[in-house]
Amino acid sequence: MIQLFLTIGYRVNRLFMAPRVEAAIAASGACQQLQRALGASIVQSKSSGPEYSLAANAAWSAFNHEVNFQPTCIVFVKSTAHVQTAMRAIYQNNADYAVQSGGHSGMTGWNTIQDGVLISFSNMNATSYDPHTDTISIQPGINWGNASTIVEPFGVAPVGGRISNVGTGLLLGGGLSYLSPSQGYAADNYVSLDVVLMDGTLVTATANNQHADLFKALKGGGNRFGIYPNSSAEALLPAIAHFAHDTNDTNAASWSTTGVEPVIQLEMFYNGTAASFNESFAEFLAIPYTSSTAGPLSYLDLVNEVNFPYGEGNLFSGSVLAGVPSNSPESSDKLINNYMETYRLFNNFSITFANSSEIQSTLLSFTPVLQSQIRISYEKGGNAISPPIGQGGFSEVLFAVTYSAGVNQAPENIEQGRQFWIENTPRTAGLPLFANEADANQQVLASYGEYNFLRQVYAKYDPSRFNVRHTPGPLGL
Repeated sequence: MIQLFLTIGYRVNRLFMAPRVEAAIAASGACQQLQRALGASIVQSKSSGPEYSLAANAAWSAFNHEVNFQPTCIVFVKSTAHVQTAMRAIYQNNADYAVQSGGHSGMTGWNTIQDGVLISFSNMNATSYDPHTDTISIQPGINWGNASTIVEPFGVAPVGGRISNVGTGLLLGGGLSYLSPSQGYAADNYVSLDVVLMDGTLVTATANNQHADLFKALKGGGNRFGIYPNSSAEALLPAIAHFAHDTNDTNAASWSTTGVEPVIQLEMFYNGTAASFNESFAEFLAIPYTSSTAGPLSYLDLVNEVNFPYGEGNLFSGSVLAGVPSNSPESSDKLINNYMETYRLFNNFSITFANSSEIQSTLLSFTPVLQSQIRISYEKGGNAISPPIGQGGFSEVLFAVTYSAGVNQAPENIEQGRQFWIENTPRTAGLPLFANEADANQQVLASYGEYNFLRQVYAKYDPSRFNVRHTPGPLGL
């Protein structure tokens, strides 16, 4: 069971978004009501709470820190009842709000708020394993490194993030895991979800109860409801495209990254024997490389292998590219060129701003979504993302810019360059973007196979559109 406290709501009468001055008044009213109900130790303001600044600066991206966003109050919830009380006050006062679990978002303003209420899950970070039901229960404030550490003694692992300090918000965008080829999207492994609706009502959503539509919508629906030189790019990028399309081995997973440094790093994960690893990754292993740390690791060691540090501003952009069959080169040249053009545009951006003191690093990542993952997703009841089945796998693409310490907003010229990449990089029509690795203004939900279903479920649970009007999140609902 996962306690997933989203803000899906209904039955509100005020049908307009207040101007900022009215937003501040509404937030003040909600905070006063919450302080009376929960006390000053749980509901803290900038002037009264010792933990306020810690939480206001807890987001992974510095663009979401206190220098840009100062919540009217922060609610440090410790129980489901606290979450219900918080949402009830926000709803009754028509206040803006945001929710922060792990805080690892590349979208500015999605896990903090100005002139509104911030709900922090820093005190709700428990994880447990039930061997009788073979389920892991996770509270929203924990990250995947800690969750994996807690359950590893039982010989199990969560189908969770590939980076240790990423939090449970990963599930809201579907979630990609090292185990996805055999288990589907991370969210496909939900068993039961505790969801607090907009007016504070608590419901439990499962695949088979009266909230089955909500259960499916929350599988990707967001908060709405070795080392290779760059000279090997011409060999490595086709290998990525072929792996995405052709691989049927459910024990194999990979993702690759490149940055300003003249290297491409490839992460290859295999849950099995060395012989099978060599077979599944044969095309990659045939490419010359400068160094390798390949060897046996526990799942926990693997998750802890990569850790993105906190403290700098970050912005994400995304694309998606169809995998390319390795046995039909005459028809695949154009598709391979899409991978090369994506890399060229990234390289162009990185070189253009290589001497900028305002950028710390840039990153381009390809994560294959294998056809086995897509099939298993449907076998588990489907999700909101619903990629097309029977067409082979595809690659989710992430372009990330990390800004230097002290840069609190993206400089205009750099932002123009980033938007140029978004507008000009190839993208395969009919395939879904990955919500966790996209720009806040990209129409991610509209790229989903179940977009119309999502709109219907959202309209059912929030007919007055309170969530869309009062908290940042994916566009399109």
